[in-house]
Amino acid sequence: HWMPFGVLFVVWSAFLLSFVDRLTWPPIIPLASRDLGISAAQAGGYMTAFYIGYVMTQLPGGYLTDRFGYRKVLLTSFLVMGTFTAAMGLVENYAAGFLLRILAGMGSGAVFSAGVRAIFDWFRQNSRATAMGFFMTASSLGVTVVNLFVPSVSHRFGWHMAFYTAGLFPLIGFLIALFLLKERTPKAEGNRAGRPFLQDMKRLLSNRNFLLLALAGFFAMWATWGTATWANSYLNQGLHLSLVEAGYVMSLFGIASILCKPLIGILSDWIGGRHKALLILLLGLFGPILIAFGANERAPLVYPLAVLLGIASYIYSPIMNTAVGESVDRDLVGTATGLVNTIWQLGSLVSPVVVGAVIDATRNFFCGFLTLAAGPVLGTVTLLFFKEKPASSR
Repeated sequence: HWMPFGVLFVVWSAFLLSFVDRLTWPPIIPLASRDLGISAAQAGGYMTAFYIGYVMTQLPGGYLTDRFGYRKVLLTSFLVMGTFTAAMGLVENYAAGFLLRILAGMGSGAVFSAGVRAIFDWFRQNSRATAMGFFMTASSLGVTVVNLFVPSVSHRFGWHMAFYTAGLFPLIGFLIALFLLKERTPKAEGNRAGRPFLQDMKRLLSNRNFLLLALAGFFAMWATWGTATWANSYLNQGLHLSLVEAGYVMSLFGIASILCKPLIGILSDWIGGRHKALLILLLGLFGPILIAFGANERAPLVYPLAVLLGIASYIYSPIMNTAVGESVDRDLVGTATGLVNTIWQLGSLVSPVVVGAVIDATRNFFCGFLTLAAGPVLGTVTLLFFKEKPASSR
């Protein structure tokens, strides 16, 4: 039956476009900053504004998904993302742009929870990790898609048109979702009956496995996004590669990160979804690979190490997300995903600053990579206390 794949395509598109709308700003900063007369700090503030909206709506978005269904939440997300991204093309002052970026971020915040809930609705336990692996490719692919069209559109037609184009995609997505996105979850199930939000939170916060996955994911994201932030600088300043060479190395990192996600999902389903052992193995290897990458002083070795690091930095994510959904009751999948992603995002926000401070203090990139490697090591230790449910009860 084609319907599960139609639903997977819609939620993958929504997740991809949430990254496109997030990342449209960075490539056009030089053009738009000059036009708007804003400083570099203010230009960076537009990305911060998006993240404010994005993080604010993670948990409410997950709760609304469980309460009203992922179809309504995703249709609303497409409209909000598209409208407020396109509106950035009309901006003439900084404050208006800051508000629009917060609103675009709020439109993106519920997409992840709704997408995960849809996968749990349409895919059985023996194919769920595979679907999650394909879904998670959207986050890596978003960077590639933006760099394919934003610079060329802004060069030919101006930076305003780049925002109009980026905003048009989610509006097209809305029309496609109207026809392809269906729900199977019974309307009366669990949270739809109107159970209080605080009661749901109490159930989640008393779930030991859920809390362990939240903590392990925080440590893993610490390493993933700290690496994405500092790897280019290390290659340029530490190994003295040119910025172009460093970019080429990191493109291999990115390609590896895209390909590994569906492959690990397929492998996980093939071995019967034993998430604990797989996550301990994957996070256990992440730390040593980070240390090897940071310790390497030979330029030729940086290419295979970058591929290994690209895999290690992202391969755990489909399994971690599937494990979160399977550690809670079905009626809490959306809320659980929203809450856990809020916690994980804190790792993404804190790590680049801490690692930057370590590099400033030591004048040594290797110390920075040791600081990053502490994340997966602690994540691996955390997962030792995880108690996996039998497959039949998931």
